Amino acid sequence: MNRRQNIPKELRYTRNQFDADFPNDDVCLEQVKEQRWPDGVVYCETCEKKRKHYRVTGRTAYACDRCGHHVYPLVGTIFEKSTTPLRIWFQAMYLMGSTRCGISAKQIQRETGVTYKTAWRMFKQIRMLLSEDLQLEGSTIEMDETWVGGRERHNPKRPQWLEPSKKACVVGMVERGGRVRAVIADDTSRKTLHDIAKEYILLKSIVHR
Repeated sequence: MNRRQNIPKELRYTRNQFDADFPNDDVCLEQVKEQRWPDGVVYCETCEKKRKHYRVTGRTAYACDRCGHHVYPLVGTIFEKSTTPLRIWFQAMYLMGSTRCGISAKQIQRETGVTYKTAWRMFKQIRMLLSEDLQLEGSTIEMDETWVGGRERHNPKRPQWLEPSKKACVVGMVERGGRVRAVIADDTSRKTLHDIAKEYILLKSIVHR
């Protein structure tokens, strides 16, 4: 058994490092601000130009250094209007990103101490963001469809050809040497497959089926 750490040192990020980097809500808010508006420079609607903004004590707002107009970095994010502490959101994201075999909402509840309803809502919101990938943009994309699932147990009183199928049509798209996307399709018609390709693949790519 290989007991050595197989993750490169520069890619390792432990729980201790997370706790040191994000000890409280203020640090988490600053991180969100930096991701949206590096160095706090953002367009001020009052001044009608980009200006430096500084944190307003006791609020999740930043104020313009000239006119005092407030901007809110959490607006338009999954954290907006949430009463859950921002650090718990960050902790849930860390758990979902660092767990090798996936994690459940119940585990997030146990780890963070929130209610199951809150853990489930955070889990759903974070997973939704993780699934919002950019379009596949490789020079060559391989695309194919398959049927996944099975039939209901045979009923002797009904002809087998009348039994409904539980199979779902899954369309897979792969960048050669890159990312993979899989979506469920209503059918395998030309229009359906073309619509999926237009949505998930850049026009400049060459598609092979």
